[in-house]
Amino acid sequence: MNALNKYGLGFALSLTLSLTTVHAFAAQQLDRIVAVVNDDIVLQTDVNLRLSQIQQQLAQNNTQVPSLDVLTSQVLDQLVIENLQLQLAQAQGVHIAAASLDQALERIAKSNQLSLAQLQQAVTNSGDTMAHFRDKIRQEMTINEVQTSSVNKRIRVSEHEVDRYLASNQGQALAETEYEIGHILVNLSTTPDAQELAAAQAKLDLITAQLAQGNDFSSLAVSHSDALNALEGGNLGWRKGSQLPSLFAEPISDMQAGDVSQPIRNSNGFHLIKLINKRGVSVQTIAQTKANHLLILPNEIRTATQAQELINELHQRIINGADFYDLARTFSDDANSAPSGGDLGWVNHDQLPQLLQSELEKLALGELSLPIQSDSGWHLLQAIERRTKDVGQANLRYQAKQTIRQSKFAGELENWLREIRNQAYIEIR
Repeated sequence: MNALNKYGLGFALSLTLSLTTVHAFAAQQLDRIVAVVNDDIVLQTDVNLRLSQIQQQLAQNNTQVPSLDVLTSQVLDQLVIENLQLQLAQAQGVHIAAASLDQALERIAKSNQLSLAQLQQAVTNSGDTMAHFRDKIRQEMTINEVQTSSVNKRIRVSEHEVDRYLASNQGQALAETEYEIGHILVNLSTTPDAQELAAAQAKLDLITAQLAQGNDFSSLAVSHSDALNALEGGNLGWRKGSQLPSLFAEPISDMQAGDVSQPIRNSNGFHLIKLINKRGVSVQTIAQTKANHLLILPNEIRTATQAQELINELHQRIINGADFYDLARTFSDDANSAPSGGDLGWVNHDQLPQLLQSELEKLALGELSLPIQSDSGWHLLQAIERRTKDVGQANLRYQAKQTIRQSKFAGELENWLREIRNQAYIEIR
């Protein structure tokens, strides 16, 4: 049995909402303490409720139910481990925001093909209360959070492991690029004579000339291609590199989106291929701007009006030749960039709040923005340099590292759970 099932992670999230009246039944039983876990306890009603839920779930899945003694021991072990994790979460200050809990409930409702109102009614009909159900979901999310944060700290993934993974079949599949390709075919018979070759070449020259004039590739495919998919504009759809005919694979690997190949000849005729687009973990370019930023906030000694007056003054001083670096170090309230004279470094296209990003994109290189008012205060932006950066390989290595980390997680989770249990005071009564 794996750790996730053994210790109940995700148990509440997978409930089928057909709990009958086990919650009400359990509450009627004579309560007693069955386990002491550090400074907390596990009650008999907790065991009874979980036992009834699991028995019902096993029955619904047509799974053979173990003996009551074995099942009760497993349930008690599960509750003890959950209790320990909740204690750790409290010590670490783990908090599940109401918005996150609401989103989880929406996912549960959707997975059961219910609306939120129908979910609430189903919980009520089962004999449970929505408040108790929400608490259970919150508990599961809390345990998930403390497991993720605690176990991930123990997992190390070396660059050598990443290299080895990327060299494997799995890694190569992860790295494989997909191409969207357009295709035009000018047919030739099996044994073309000089006249047929000349006619094919003339047609090919016409297509090539029209492409050079800016005519649309797909329209030309409809008009001139002899391929079976001509009426679809010659679009071959998305193909992985390994799925491409060898005839196309070599030229396409050196092409950029929008490029059209030189004519490629084989026994069928002449082919023109267009790389419409490409995608994949290893294919990702992002637009970046190197920018400066100066922020003025209202505070205890500066009113909103005074903040506006100051940003206007600083804007004018920069226009008059003052150094942005010196003013940002002296006046900026941006704690991250002020020590470096307002230098934000290379900013990705969508890294800044939309208001600032929109203003930054309008600036010419070297241009200073007008003062920009946001909800927090006043800003000055300056665009220094722009570039398009290929982050595909970095993204590929990141994805590989995450895959390796996930493969190690379950085993390390077992080790961590065993350790926290061994370090705890547990008394079974």
